[in-house]
Amino acid sequence: MPGALAVLRRITELGGTASYDDVQQYFVHHPTNPIPHSRIGGTLTSIKAAQRGVGPDGAGPLLQRDERARRYRVDDALVAALQRAFALADARPDLLRGEPAGPAA
Repeated sequence: MPGALAVLRRITELGGTASYDDVQQYFVHHPTNPIPHSRIGGTLTSIKAAQRGVGPDGAGPLLQRDERARRYRVDDALVAALQRAFALADARPDLLRGEPAGPAA
């Protein structure tokens, strides 16, 4: 889900920790990836669902939630890896789309 990837990227940009309100305010008026107030909770939940679909069996949650404080956190070890992955995706957007980088030889 593109919204989930954008939210995960934003939390990573914030150093791996963000409040629900931080995420919601950033995306409600975002020029390219707006997420309405009514959908941000579902988008945050879809990050967990995406990890279950592609993560290894028995892996801990990618996005940890503190419901009382309404804060979301990504483990420090994963933040660095996600930052590298997002930088690579920016440099080579064809990798995310599964398209060839150039003409076949």
